[in-house]
Amino acid sequence: MRAAFESFAQAAGVVACIGCAEHPTLWNAPIDSALSVVRAYGIHPWYADEGLGALGDLRERLSADPAAIVGEIGLDGIRPTSDNGAAQVALFRAQLALAAELNRPVVLHGARAWQALFRELTPWVARLPAILLHGATFSPETLRLPLFRKGNFWISLGGAVVNPKARTVRALAAALPAEQLLIETDAPDLLPYGAEGLGEARLNHPGNLPLIAEAVAQLRGCDVATLAAQTFTNAREFAEKR
Repeated sequence: MRAAFESFAQAAGVVACIGCAEHPTLWNAPIDSALSVVRAYGIHPWYADEGLGALGDLRERLSADPAAIVGEIGLDGIRPTSDNGAAQVALFRAQLALAAELNRPVVLHGARAWQALFRELTPWVARLPAILLHGATFSPETLRLPLFRKGNFWISLGGAVVNPKARTVRALAAALPAEQLLIETDAPDLLPYGAEGLGEARLNHPGNLPLIAEAVAQLRGCDVATLAAQTFTNAREFAEKR
């Protein structure tokens, strides 16, 4: 399956990606890729129940890889928990503290929990070198929050922006400052509306990135080449914060 992903990526002109190892079992997995891979280690909020016990191992993993970033971490409102998210919050706070201590950028997940995430993130914004909001789906009005004034945010749009019914994220795509805009596929998850999936499971893959770029360019009233150049520059600037 990895070979197929690489083939689709190269055919679409994708040359680099962030590889988020979001569970302890993935932290030591080798990467043999034709793409340039920015490595990230973290504990996704889906694994909050077991995550607090792995924080020591996460520190060791990050210390062993000074170029790695912290992610994908955050809060999630899609999968409800019996503790009303208390474990997620505790884990998120601990990982933000670790990222700040080690001066590492973070990749954040906030599906259906963006406002709660922003509340938790606010005390840490000034202590983090760079913040990437992955798969952003919040309203453009959210950009008025004081925490965005620090200027160390990059905001990434995924396959949801292709769906004509996704009014909130499409409005966000049109409103984002150009220097903060990124695009992503979130492969192998969240196949974009109308896209061709990989295999019987119809997995998302990097070859769908141009589809997302075309949708965002149309919403912003620019051509795809301009959008591609801008997002490439933005991605490089984020990566250089390591």
